[in-house]
Amino acid sequence: MAQGSPGDPAPTPGLSRRSALLRGGTVAAGLGTGVAGAWSTGDSGGVVDVRAHGAVGDGREDDTAALQRAFDAAGRTGGIVFLPPGTYLTGRVVLPSRVHLRGSGGDATTLRLRPGANTAIIESAGYDRLAGTRSDAGTTLFSLRDLALDGNKAQNPTAGYGLRVYGYGYELSEVIVFNCRTDGIVSEWGPAGALPAPSHQMESRFSAVRTHGNDGHGINFLGPHDSMFINCLTFDNGASGFRLAGDAQGTSMVNCHAWGIRQNVSFDLAAAGISCSNCYADLNGGVGVRISRNDVRWIGGLVLGYNHHDPHPEIGFQFVPGVDPQEPSGCLIDSKVVNCGTAAVDFGADRGLSSVRVSLSQPGALDAEGGRVPGTGRGWIGEPAATTLVEITQGLGHPEKNLVVRPAFDLRAQADPGLPQPGAVRVVARQVDGRTQLCAVFPNGAVQVLAAEP
Repeated sequence: MAQGSPGDPAPTPGLSRRSALLRGGTVAAGLGTGVAGAWSTGDSGGVVDVRAHGAVGDGREDDTAALQRAFDAAGRTGGIVFLPPGTYLTGRVVLPSRVHLRGSGGDATTLRLRPGANTAIIESAGYDRLAGTRSDAGTTLFSLRDLALDGNKAQNPTAGYGLRVYGYGYELSEVIVFNCRTDGIVSEWGPAGALPAPSHQMESRFSAVRTHGNDGHGINFLGPHDSMFINCLTFDNGASGFRLAGDAQGTSMVNCHAWGIRQNVSFDLAAAGISCSNCYADLNGGVGVRISRNDVRWIGGLVLGYNHHDPHPEIGFQFVPGVDPQEPSGCLIDSKVVNCGTAAVDFGADRGLSSVRVSLSQPGALDAEGGRVPGTGRGWIGEPAATTLVEITQGLGHPEKNLVVRPAFDLRAQADPGLPQPGAVRVVARQVDGRTQLCAVFPNGAVQVLAAEP
């Protein structure tokens, strides 16, 4: 590992920020949250400027070796690697634990995959050895912030990723990943294990991360479990926008948005216990939210289709077979669906015990009577399981487009059900001469027998 450039100033214990400036040391400024105080540039365990290790950032010279020297320097004790404005042409750079990359903003600092590299731009240490093992090892306590990763897919024809991680306890914030030949971001970790102590984090956190124009998934998240996505955006990717699968169980998503003509699925929820709150699936052909595991929740938000000007099938929520024959079940959907012309909900693989409550607004969707595509404009296709509670409504007075299904219930006889409030009617069961009757009881005490046991 390199020990820094010969011109780096030697660290001095207790060196003040003003003294560092006067002595010529480079002080990190504006590096964002998490930078407490300031350090001289170099290998002292503080802020490592990639330029001090030979990086140029002109978009032409290969900066791979210089970036790796800077990452390794920070990795010896843990610290910040600062990337000033520029375009850094690079092959794969390996990220150790406890290294925190800080760019100068996604519109200012870009790491671009060099022609013919056909690999990831940034990859966690040991990724090739750990991927697919479900080990509890991996890179930890690292972060990326305020930078962009350009996969340069036109010059990387066989493969290319922005970021590949096997690890946990990390954070991505204000990171843009685009133009990759395969997936934009791939993350994976095993199903068990604990964060190192002391720790103040969940397994991973994504905040204001944006991915687009990748030929695979925008974000292919296979773990770590119990992670958090907040205010993230993914669009116009070749596969799904957000794919949560593998060991991503228990992950929460808030205010996330996926859209695009090319994406065949906006949210592919293929891990158990995923929770999506106020998220937005915006599609033009394909599926808004695909569910294949148990206990998935989609609360609030919106699924918006455009079937009125795109002939491809569009489905708002779709239940598909999971890993276990009894999946998906126990799911909760409470949302609005607009203009998903094939159907708002496809119950095809519903295994029951779920609650599906959808409000439809289909002013632009073609209907079955007048549409060019048979069956469009429907509220649902397939049949919900007997134990699934369903309420799909499209205004009033449309019995063929509204579906309300409740599980069967028992109305048991009461000795004294009492009288209803004025202006109300109470429906009760009673027994007369050993036979059960279904009755309506009025406020004045009158009883009308609706049905009686023969």
